[in-house]
Amino acid sequence: MTIRAYISDKLKAYGISEAQLIDLSITTGLDLDADVMAIEPSVVGVALTKTLEECILAPRLSNVSESGFSMSWNYESVGKYYLWLCRKWGITPNEDILDLLGISSIIDRTDNW
Repeated sequence: MTIRAYISDKLKAYGISEAQLIDLSITTGLDLDADVMAIEPSVVGVALTKTLEECILAPRLSNVSESGFSMSWNYESVGKYYLWLCRKWGITPNEDILDLLGISSIIDRTDNW
């Protein structure tokens, strides 16, 4: 499976576009047609997380209803998924994204005292 197919499949629910994938390739230098198993997992994980950041920040409706069909996005769940990916790949979460999702960015550091 290519990196392009892997990221597209993982983020299918967020409506990822080919243009977003091309932007990812340009900014990271990642060959999207490379085999996902041949690349260091953290490189692909960071790329996946950065792509999700763009999906979160992209303007879109939270609810769509047309001709009896309705679709909505649970941004709380998206935020939890984003934070999980950040922790998994050692990425510092983007403050703007946390604010947009209404997630507190306060970190408990009492164990450091």
